[in-house]
Amino acid sequence: MRIAITSACLATLLVAGGAKAQDDVYDGLDRSNPRSAVRSFILACRAGRYDEAAGVLDLRDLPQSERAARGPALARELKAVLDQEIWVDFDDVSDDPDAEHESLGTIRAGAVPVAIELVRVRHAGERQWRFSRSTVAAIPALHEAHGATWIEDLLPDVLRTRVWEMELWQWLGLLLVFVLAWLGGAILASVGLRLGTRVTRKTDVDWDDDLIESMRGPLRFLIGVLLSFVLVELLALAAPAQAAVDPILLVLLIGSLAWSAIRAVAFAARRIQARAEHRLERGQITELSLRGLRTQIVVLRRVVSITIGVVAVAMMLVQFEVVRTVGMSLLASAGIAGVVLGLAAQRTIATLLAGLQLSITQPIRIGDTVIVEGEWGTIEEINLTYVVVKVWDQRRLIVPMSRFLEQPFQNWTKVSPELLGTVFFHADYRVPIEALREELDRIVEDHPKFDGRAKSVLITDATDRTVQVRAMISAKDASDQWDLRCEVRERMIRFLQTYEGGRYLPRLRLEDVEPADA
Repeated sequence: MRIAITSACLATLLVAGGAKAQDDVYDGLDRSNPRSAVRSFILACRAGRYDEAAGVLDLRDLPQSERAARGPALARELKAVLDQEIWVDFDDVSDDPDAEHESLGTIRAGAVPVAIELVRVRHAGERQWRFSRSTVAAIPALHEAHGATWIEDLLPDVLRTRVWEMELWQWLGLLLVFVLAWLGGAILASVGLRLGTRVTRKTDVDWDDDLIESMRGPLRFLIGVLLSFVLVELLALAAPAQAAVDPILLVLLIGSLAWSAIRAVAFAARRIQARAEHRLERGQITELSLRGLRTQIVVLRRVVSITIGVVAVAMMLVQFEVVRTVGMSLLASAGIAGVVLGLAAQRTIATLLAGLQLSITQPIRIGDTVIVEGEWGTIEEINLTYVVVKVWDQRRLIVPMSRFLEQPFQNWTKVSPELLGTVFFHADYRVPIEALREELDRIVEDHPKFDGRAKSVLITDATDRTVQVRAMISAKDASDQWDLRCEVRERMIRFLQTYEGGRYLPRLRLEDVEPADA
């Protein structure tokens, strides 16, 4: 387990392109307090002066004859362990020379926890701060568990040059890791998907083929990210570098899982809709039920997908210390922020809730014929905040979701798509109504758009010059009803024009009346 001591001034730990910052220049051992001792040890090791760095180790448990040889080796090993397991920030280390002891953290050597601590020792008549005897005694075991890997022993010195807390070979390895992870993910996913496709082809169902195709992209990305986690461990990155790489890998992992979840939701929505369409073909449900189910699927799918996206983005952001710090600061004033955000997002939240309410109560469904804002059209798309109405002349009317919940509108197919249509025209008072009824019978007889439910011809009004005739017919939906109405109107007018020479068309009569005294 890696220990990260958060850095407030990372520049003191970073070396870029071989050039050192002013605070990183080694200026000799200073063991007057814990901070100076740790700083002297790390900078001496960075400068390759392990014999001097050994001066910060309490070697009193070693025989005097072995200290000169073992001290630098132990300093090198301890530095390798600290690089892997502890992110040391000098500002977090105490500078009190009178403290009893200073702990940098705990590292496990196998199952045994080892405290990395400094203590005050008396040497040559003065008080000095050094790594404790127990820490020095555990260095070999710690190095065996967390020290340099076998790869580092094979590398030339030029590749061991440190650049921004990582050796040059680790930078090259990190680039190679992502390339190999990407290729490995693509290869492994392709092999797995090919094997899965062969298996699914032998089954009698088609949903497994759809599932394989849906997960093709997310699976490649997910396998690549998982391979990155495994390969990065081989690089044995220093704690600061590992602390920078881990959040990036976690963000990629969260993104791949969210992508997979969204694809899975889309797959489930398609399968539910396909099953409903199959039941419609078998006559188990009605067209009305299918359109209602499609509406619920579309709205709920978008709600779930957006929720997954929001949660994924939130989880990505909290992987970074800066965002977490800002988040905690915001939570401290959550009362005021909650009220402000609530007021600002009131309309947006209300619209989203309206979308959920509409999917449940279903005053409209995808495919419904409606008249809204004076326009006749069909519901083409239902989103969380607005509805797209396809107008009869191919225009699209964008209507806010709340419009369908707060204001009246006409839904011609709410209960059933079947409709009654009326045609009005005027004729002379002497028109034979039975002849009009017979003509209507001839028009709708065997007509493909007449559903046979209702037909009639009635005189519904009379003026001082004409009578108003209404022909009523029925059709299975609004589109057929519109076409049928237009055709009935045309043919009834043609009948009046030709029947008995058109004598029953509306006309104006003038009579010559003799005066009464003539």
